[in-house]
Amino acid sequence: MEFLLPSLLLILGLIFLVKGADIFITNVSKLGKKLGVNDMLLGITIVALGTSIPEVFVSISSVINAKPEIAIGNSLGSNIANIGIVFGFSCFFIAKSEISLNLRDIFLLVLTSLIAGYVLFDYKISVSDSILMIGLFLLFLMHLLRQKPQEITSSSDSKNTLWLIFLSLSSLGFLLVGSELTVKYGSSIASLIGIPDVVIGLTVVAIGTSLPELATSFVALKQKKGNLVIGNIVGSNILNIVLVFPIIGMSLTKIFGSEILTRDFLMMSILTAIFVTYLSLGSFENRFKKLSAPIVGIGLICYTLYYFFSLF
Repeated sequence: MEFLLPSLLLILGLIFLVKGADIFITNVSKLGKKLGVNDMLLGITIVALGTSIPEVFVSISSVINAKPEIAIGNSLGSNIANIGIVFGFSCFFIAKSEISLNLRDIFLLVLTSLIAGYVLFDYKISVSDSILMIGLFLLFLMHLLRQKPQEITSSSDSKNTLWLIFLSLSSLGFLLVGSELTVKYGSSIASLIGIPDVVIGLTVVAIGTSLPELATSFVALKQKKGNLVIGNIVGSNILNIVLVFPIIGMSLTKIFGSEILTRDFLMMSILTAIFVTYLSLGSFENRFKKLSAPIVGIGLICYTLYYFFSLF
């Protein structure tokens, strides 16, 4: 019973996170379409922000509960899951979609990963590190503002728009409750079975908060919107770092274990390098994508699952 109740409440918290993110994504995406936003930009902005909100709320709750290990583990672990699991599974279906890349998006993803390594090099996140991350976030916003939306083809219904805004804001309640339950009872389970908080953040919490990305990707792939999938992964992985790191650094000064850099950040960097290289080499050309995508997908999934199991 001592283990059962925290487990049930942790699952309930993850359900609230996923459901809240789902409501947010659905309604904010409709708002984005009203503004004429294309799939890639929609994925990098509105959908990425929506699917990153669970990580942000979990991080805030982790800091409030003095559990920054869960926050940093959730940030890195979610990025690992987004590429290794979400993109890995997407590779089996993405060959049917046309992919168009913006090299600036890829550059910002690589730059964010490099700066994250610099920040974690001394095993802590300082106030100056947080300011650096906020600057990177502003750079990301400036890049997005330079991209022009498509022409708006549908007429705007003000009542419908207000309803979409109301539902989007209401979904934040699910996220608040879900993040609190996830952090509190994830930490309780870690204490009961002797697993470090950072491992809970890297596995259960990270995979749970990556479920919105996975659900969004499957829906997008059914509609042959591969650009939305790629944009979602790129945008989410950038936001998971530039939003979560400052929350930790501005609130707590915590010395993390060396494995954060040598094991977890290294794993994220390897997967990011594979992801970027695969996209940049034009592997989505017709003559390559049907054969190469499933092979890459199997490799990413197996490698990521091995990493997650090795943590225990």
